Amino acid sequence: MLVHGGGFGSLYSLDCWSLVLDELARDFHVVAFDKLGQGHTGNPPDDAGYTFEALLAHATALLDALGLGPAHLVGHSMGALLVSRIALDRPDLVRTLVVVDSNTLAPDDPRFPWTKFYLDLARTIPPGPPTRETVRMEPDAQSWSRTHVTDGFVERLFEIAGRPESREAAERAEAAREEVWMPSILAARRQALADLDDRGTGLPTLVVWAANDVSAPLPLAQALFERIAAKTEHTELHVIARAGHYVFREQPEAFVRAVGGFCAARSPSSPAAGGARPA
Repeated sequence: MLVHGGGFGSLYSLDCWSLVLDELARDFHVVAFDKLGQGHTGNPPDDAGYTFEALLAHATALLDALGLGPAHLVGHSMGALLVSRIALDRPDLVRTLVVVDSNTLAPDDPRFPWTKFYLDLARTIPPGPPTRETVRMEPDAQSWSRTHVTDGFVERLFEIAGRPESREAAERAEAAREEVWMPSILAARRQALADLDDRGTGLPTLVVWAANDVSAPLPLAQALFERIAAKTEHTELHVIARAGHYVFREQPEAFVRAVGGFCAARSPSSPAAGGARPA
């Protein structure tokens, strides 16, 4: 299960995984979805619904409804906090946990304030309706190399930006930011780190990070890895060079090797997981 990042009204959707879906699907049943208030999923009914708790309830209900049994959960950026919370609350739904480039889940570091990159970037985006040029500003700024920011990818971001539901989600999220969203997400972050310190994830956990991430710099990876590993028996850290925040787009082959290998070794049919080797 691949869970993308971004907040309510962000242009990111399951499409961000497009460069790794086929390769991962060679060995796994792969599911990706648009989070609540993003992509082509509907929005919360009112401003009070723009909370982390609503995101969590939506994602957990989807996993329950799919009935796939314990799944490998892979979460990127803000999606990593979401899958970590599911692993902590509902271990029956999770086989392994993979955290990818997440300043949202990482411990606070005054050198790298959580929202600074995005607030600074927002001030550079011209006002007015989105254009193809403005929707590519964020992935361009987040990349070591921009080759993955193709015309097709930009067109799909632009399509989402033009949806009335996306504009509504962005406007309502901004209106609810200080009184609803920020208290909710900050409390969820504090609780997740406290639970990791107290009992770890309870599951094999892989932290994957890009060496050149500007919004979630590499020292955060080491800090988060150490917090998880202190109480989690099977924990690994994998760093991929020459990639920014969307490491799975800039270095898809390296990402698939790291994540696919980690998950395959802990799948029911793997000898390492105690299962029988498939015929």
